[in-house]
Amino acid sequence: MTSASPVLEVRHLSKTFWEKDGLLRRAGNRAVQDVGFTIAAGETFGIVGESGCGKSTVARLVMGLEKPDAGEVLFHGQRIDGLPERRLRPLRPRFQMVFQDSGSSLNGRKRVRDILAGPMIWHGVVPRGGAQARIDELLDMVGLPRGAQARYPHEFSGGQRQRICIARALSLNPELIILDEPVSALDVSVQAQILNLLRDLQARLGVSYLFIGHGLGAVRYISHRIAVMYRGRIVETAASEELFAHPAHPYTRALLDAVPSTDWNRRGRARIVLRGEAYGSGWDDGCAFRGRCPCADAACARAACELSPIDGDGHLSRCARAGDGPERS
Repeated sequence: MTSASPVLEVRHLSKTFWEKDGLLRRAGNRAVQDVGFTIAAGETFGIVGESGCGKSTVARLVMGLEKPDAGEVLFHGQRIDGLPERRLRPLRPRFQMVFQDSGSSLNGRKRVRDILAGPMIWHGVVPRGGAQARIDELLDMVGLPRGAQARYPHEFSGGQRQRICIARALSLNPELIILDEPVSALDVSVQAQILNLLRDLQARLGVSYLFIGHGLGAVRYISHRIAVMYRGRIVETAASEELFAHPAHPYTRALLDAVPSTDWNRRGRARIVLRGEAYGSGWDDGCAFRGRCPCADAACARAACELSPIDGDGHLSRCARAGDGPERS
């Protein structure tokens, strides 16, 4: 799970979306602010947070579907965020994306064989007319019968369509796959099947994942390391088990406290309860979470709130009072 250099490195990534009214520019929405992380070969890096926190925008910036206002995206040490499309196109087979909505991301007018063969032929992975063996192999890998290649996407269930999307991503032999909430639209039992499939494929192929999600259980199950995002910034990051065992930021702890527990003995424990909504589109001085945080005081409005080390290897938190408040037991 380690390598001399990371497969993906993101540095100080920022993106603001401006609302326009005719020729007048109004306030912007700072969707991503100063986000940075690395992903090693064979590693899964998870990003979790509420809807609107910027995690899907990070995925789109990494893929080059949006242009960042600031920061860098490096793939094997090569900066790719500023490359023109003609120079980026030869690199695209090496990093692929699986979207949340499998129905809209598949061409409903094409059979599965054409959906899988098209990218391989376009990028020269297989010669024209020589894709059949690879299509059979891909369907075997994702657990679909070979006869499925003659059918159209609407003839499959949601979980089966997501398997087709995974097969399409794998068809170009990528080193990195960005998974943007790939199981959130599926039933719980189907979610488990897809997550197990992704883990098996990673063990077999050594592919790296950037896994975006808001389901804590799914993110924990598949990720080696996790970043928690709030209002466009990473507020905490740590190894998966470390984060769940010793959450340092109040927002992380509030997310974990919101998960129902089957342990009767833990039902009376002290909790952090989120109240209100994330408001505002900017990132002013101090901690942006202070309006919803039970641990906040006057100093939180002035604190620099940079990501700082916490006890534990690689455990970082953006909180001046990390570890204060109710204990998790």
